[in-house]
Parts: sequence; C-alpha cells; structure tokens
Amino acid sequence: GETEKAEKIRTAIAKVVEEGKVKTYDMMKIRGGADSIAKGAATTQQMTDAIISKL
Repeated sequence: GETEKAEKIRTAIAKVVEEGKVKTYDMMKIRGGADSIAKGAATTQQMTDAIISKL
C-alpha cells in the first residue's frame, strides 16, 4: 500500500534529479526570486510536473 506508493514517488524524484534537466533555484545554488526563473531555474509547478511524468 503506502510503502509502495512512497517508493514510487522517491524513485520518480531520483530520476528527475539524476537527469538534471529540471532544477529549482536551490539545486542551482542561486538566490530565489523572479530573477532565478530568468536564470533557468524551474518553478515549483515545473518540478512537480517533471516528477509526476516519471510516475
């Protein structure tokens, strides 16, 4: 049940991080804010969408 679901989510997150195509500002080690998006940082929605796509 829940353990299997949690493992699928952890695996999806790991795949996104490993690919390195979608990174939030903190993963890029830059300051957050509107400027971070202009520098290529993903929004929370973009990161969420990337993770969901791996489920």
